[in-house]
Amino acid sequence: MEEATDIARSFTNGQGADSCIICVGVTTGEQVAQGVDSIRKAGTCVLTGLPAAIDDVAIPISIRHVVLFQKRLQGSLFGASSPSKEIPALLELYRHGRLKLDELITRRYTLDTLNEGFEDMRSGRNLRGIISYGE
Repeated sequence: MEEATDIARSFTNGQGADSCIICVGVTTGEQVAQGVDSIRKAGTCVLTGLPAAIDDVAIPISIRHVVLFQKRLQGSLFGASSPSKEIPALLELYRHGRLKLDELITRRYTLDTLNEGFEDMRSGRNLRGIISYGE
């Protein structure tokens, strides 16, 4: 996060990013605070993940900092879309060749190589692997 913040500030004359999307699987209050710190005045920090514990409600953000710099903290579930409507529409685009998904796959795994897939995911060697059934 520190590296991304430094890059954003270097491109924006020290102002920070317009927006930040925190998209880790298990989100901590510290990550949220870092995201809010990385955005510019009137910027938006979007959260897509949840904390590990349901009662984890602490986010170490200065209220004064949020008010004085008019920063926004926004939650997002499914990108604010309706999965029952969007997924069929996306599948239709894919079927007609207008949504390129195959090009995003970094590696294919079979059920026999499933453990290798998990190891590759944990080590960072594979970001978008899929499991192919019956191949």
